[in-house]
Amino acid sequence: MSTEETKQTPAVGSRRWLLVQATALLASVATQNYVCFGGGPVPRYGLPPPPTPAADPAGLVLTLMLQDAAGKTRLECPGLELSLRDATVRHLVWTGYEAARRLQTIWVWDFYRIQSHIALRVRVPAGDVSEKAAVAWKETLDAVRALKPGDQIVVDVKSACGDIHQSHALSAAPVEWSPGL
Repeated sequence: MSTEETKQTPAVGSRRWLLVQATALLASVATQNYVCFGGGPVPRYGLPPPPTPAADPAGLVLTLMLQDAAGKTRLECPGLELSLRDATVRHLVWTGYEAARRLQTIWVWDFYRIQSHIALRVRVPAGDVSEKAAVAWKETLDAVRALKPGDQIVVDVKSACGDIHQSHALSAAPVEWSPGL
């Protein structure tokens, strides 16, 4: 292989991801309130308050935690931002990517099946993660690699219309995945 080809060919590990996913019963009241009222408070009985613009329901700020089966937190990611990717009457799909952690999050609220689906992908490096700027990446990769069945992915969203606390117990260990395979 020539030097020119080496420069253009990505490293073997640059397209690999560590993937973990789980499903749980959806915290339906809290999620429905968020869909209906955004981050604002739920209207109460009595005279309605003057109309105010609803908070943008197209974004979530949450805390993501990876916990072992005993509830000990291995990783906590506060302030993770997700954007609304797809919305129908049956489901909402939220996605986000945190560059420092190389962490992609996909969270689906399936109202039809009353389920919450979550998938996490962490980029697998071609070599060792040794640079100081990649501490969060290594921490995330190590925490995801350590997950096993029975551990949990926990998501907390603080909202004026009701907090959302969603736990997802893992039924399978993380797997390596590469696009095109």
